[in-house]
Amino acid sequence: MTTTTTTSARQAALGAADAFVEVMDAAMRAGADLLDALQGGRTDLASALQRSFPTMGMTLPRMEGCCAIPPPCWMPEDLGEVRSHVCPGATATLRVGVRNCGATARTVEVEGQPKTSGVVVTPTSLVLGPMERGIAVASLAVPATAGSGEEREALLWVRGCRDHVLRWSVRVAGRGADSCHEVDVEDCPDPVHHWYDHFYCERPCTHRAG
Repeated sequence: MTTTTTTSARQAALGAADAFVEVMDAAMRAGADLLDALQGGRTDLASALQRSFPTMGMTLPRMEGCCAIPPPCWMPEDLGEVRSHVCPGATATLRVGVRNCGATARTVEVEGQPKTSGVVVTPTSLVLGPMERGIAVASLAVPATAGSGEEREALLWVRGCRDHVLRWSVRVAGRGADSCHEVDVEDCPDPVHHWYDHFYCERPCTHRAG
């Protein structure tokens, strides 16, 4: 074996030893950071691990939200909130476009609650074939005697393959006329069995006599 070959082999062995020491040192730092995170109640584990492996050229994936559990599929889907502003004596209108993105036909019911809210829906049901889209119009008339700043609130329910709920607020303003908003609803079946499905169970609300 020549001197050059011996030197190269020795350098390779030293490089491997240095790399092994670096890995072990990083693993010890990671363990210490993990223990500190668990003891201190920290949830930013990704940052702790990233600090432990700065010299290894490793880019760890972001872990924020990776384990977040969404609401169960049998809970109503929240469509958010729509705020309308109309003058006294005007009418607020909300167009709800519903698309049946399933492979079978279904009837979708649209209704405003509570019944005393004054919301009128036309039509109250949509018969949709596969991939078809229909539109229901909800309207709320504001009395001419309503004062500026008064507000009415209702829930608009869309019941198809799933239940969807939208919060609709109508505020009486000093300017403007009729108001019309549009909302799109994707009513789709969910055929996927998710990893988090087994976390859920339906528990009735407990009512205690006062």
